[in-house]
Amino acid sequence: MVGRVVSAKLKGTVTVLIERVVTHPLYKKTYKQSKKYLVDDAVGVKLGDIVDIANCRPISKNKHWKVAKVLGRDFAELATEAMMKKAEEAIAEVMPEEKQGDRVQGLGSSEEVKETKEVEEKETKKKRVRKEKLVTKP
Repeated sequence: MVGRVVSAKLKGTVTVLIERVVTHPLYKKTYKQSKKYLVDDAVGVKLGDIVDIANCRPISKNKHWKVAKVLGRDFAELATEAMMKKAEEAIAEVMPEEKQGDRVQGLGSSEEVKETKEVEEKETKKKRVRKEKLVTKP
């Protein structure tokens, strides 16, 4: 049976989700059924891997399956890694690297911006206080 690893938190055990498509005998509607199996992991699979499992003797109360082979790795994780690399390359092309002289000038301008923000915050706080005082209770 072929399934996807949905949990690899236990030591030596993974949870594999097996999905199948079933047709209703009377109404002929197709729907998905899924079942989770506890599987003995001697191979060392990761979350999201596609694995083939085989029946074996009971290992514990709920564990009666072993990982036969790994059919594929986590495609979603591989895709996100590739996208992150492309994004980093695109950002590196667009954004020029800062020089040491630019950083000193940037600090002076950021200090001025901080001072103006502090003045604006004080003004807005004063306005709020006045509005609260003007409201009278009946």
